[in-house]
Amino acid sequence: MNKSKLDSILLLAVLSIIWGSSFILMKKGLVSYSAPQVASMRILFAGLVFVPIIILRFKSIPWNKFGYILLFGILEVGIPPYLYTFAQTHVDSSTAGILNSLVPLFTLAIGMVVFKLRYRWTTTLGVFIGLLGAFIITFMKNGGSGQGLINLGNSYGLLIVFATLLYGIAGNVLKEKLNDVSGTMITAVAFVTLAIPAGIYLFTTNFLSIPITNHSNLYSLGAIIILAVFGSALAILLFSKLIKLSNALFASFVTYLIPFVSLLWGWMDGENISIIHFSSLVVIFLGIYIANKSEKRVKTG
Repeated sequence: MNKSKLDSILLLAVLSIIWGSSFILMKKGLVSYSAPQVASMRILFAGLVFVPIIILRFKSIPWNKFGYILLFGILEVGIPPYLYTFAQTHVDSSTAGILNSLVPLFTLAIGMVVFKLRYRWTTTLGVFIGLLGAFIITFMKNGGSGQGLINLGNSYGLLIVFATLLYGIAGNVLKEKLNDVSGTMITAVAFVTLAIPAGIYLFTTNFLSIPITNHSNLYSLGAIIILAVFGSALAILLFSKLIKLSNALFASFVTYLIPFVSLLWGWMDGENISIIHFSSLVVIFLGIYIANKSEKRVKTG
């Protein structure tokens, strides 16, 4: 195995642990803060991590690619944090981790539709099977009698499905439009830029006084800081490096392992892990497997 392949696998493992733990950290942050506060603090704190890099390497910022960097940032770190935190006000962390595994399917679909990459018909079949798995975990009831099997009112999981769609677009933008730009620079510019509106919003709220009024809220603050530094700043940096070492599709395979980490954390935190969780995970993974059988692709047009 060559060094590049080994590095890719190691990055994949580290990212799986970091992002698999992100859902439980969001859950803990939501104990004391509102959903938009948690998301905004995650972006702001991650952005602060990269401020020194921007200052030291300001002249190296590729302004001719700023539009694509901003687009990547909005799709990868700007909108999804809000979708996930709003969803997790009603969806447990283990379910969020399972739904996150839709990323490879949307990476394939976006590559085919937007970036004109051609796949076999099994790709489309795999995407639909994966979405079936998402339907199961989102709308099937874990139990109860006399109330049917479908819970159409539980639609918050669709926010996570939409977030994975944005991740799929972002991965393709990074590989197709920013392949010649440093991953560190992409991540730094994206986070620092998006930290500005996030910070403006936060200072219109009471986020500073929350840990002061109740010291138990420091636990939530600590969870959000860990989430921002590791789950956002470090993870996105590693993810961009992984894509450059391999490709957007291989990098998105991190979602194979994320659900198992999130399920473990959910179980340790007392969440109800049922057959619905595992059956939906199997269906989603089946969809990914079928879709990936047609990984060979060529440019059209």
